[in-house]
Amino acid sequence: MSNGIVIFKQEAITINREFPDLSYSEDENGIPLVIGVLKLIDQKGNLLDSYKIRISPTDSYPLRFPHVFEVGNRLPINIDWHVFSDGHCCIKSIPEEILLCRNGITLASFIKNEVIPYFFNQKFRELNGYFLNERSHGTQGNIEFFEDVFKTSSYTEIAKGLIYISQRKEPSRVSECFCGSGSKYRKCHREAFRILSQFTNEELDYYFKIIISSPRYLTV
Repeated sequence: MSNGIVIFKQEAITINREFPDLSYSEDENGIPLVIGVLKLIDQKGNLLDSYKIRISPTDSYPLRFPHVFEVGNRLPINIDWHVFSDGHCCIKSIPEEILLCRNGITLASFIKNEVIPYFFNQKFRELNGYFLNERSHGTQGNIEFFEDVFKTSSYTEIAKGLIYISQRKEPSRVSECFCGSGSKYRKCHREAFRILSQFTNEELDYYFKIIISSPRYLTV
């Protein structure tokens, strides 16, 4: 049993202290699981809906998300519903997940901050026919994360920004921004620099290569 699974088990055993409708279990191979009902409570304290779920560990936990499955046959196994072909839920884009897990996560915080909002979004789609804040799937969704952070749809500008950040030389707050806008750094891309500096250079290079290999590179 990997260290990640051991950590998951330690946290899963006591998960019902914070989430009384979830409990610890094990599969036929002794792998720890969290199973039960996830309740969605609205702002007035009323029960909006509930979903039957199963959460299973990954070897990389707590530096990556565990896998969440909706097991009540409410959600179609369809990437358009943010559910992968093996049934586990697509909670976040990969770069967002990496950043959120950079210093490790806990099972309770993961359920509270990621799983519950995911199912609220699923309920919103069920009621309205679309997700409230939906990214594209796969590689395009990962790129959209960088579009949001840099606040631009220019793949060329994003690529230049990733190269600059990989040099690890943060400008002073009163310097002109590295993007060439002429604005002061503190009012332009300081937040982007500090968010993306959490990636390793290998990770930055990986996403740089994805961006420059896109057909939209040098055209947007």
